[in-house]
Amino acid sequence: MRVQLLPRLLGLLTLGYGVYTAVRPESLVRAAGLADEQPIQRSGRVLGTVIGVRDVLSGTAMLVAPAGRPLQAAVVARVACDLTDVAGFGLAGPPRSRAKVVGIAGAWGLLCAAAFPASRVRQ
Repeated sequence: MRVQLLPRLLGLLTLGYGVYTAVRPESLVRAAGLADEQPIQRSGRVLGTVIGVRDVLSGTAMLVAPAGRPLQAAVVARVACDLTDVAGFGLAGPPRSRAKVVGIAGAWGLLCAAAFPASRVRQ
């Protein structure tokens, strides 16, 4: 059985970003244009932390899931996370940052979706 490099690498990158965001949730809140004030309000910190933890979990799943269906499920879950970001930030994000955030989430979702075929078991 070969290691599926692309989904594992994307999982590692997602995990790293998730840790950073969970520790510094204001980074996501500011990048998404959700707050300009200092300090970031509690609701913004909670949102950033929740998204960071979600990314830690989905990235870890992509990194450690066995090849085949478990890894495919982890990739599908990651893509679903990105699609919810596209929808949520696309509908509720501030107009000045909406295109940037939707573009980044959409691009990451497409990249993870492209890793789906590599998540199969190869003999």
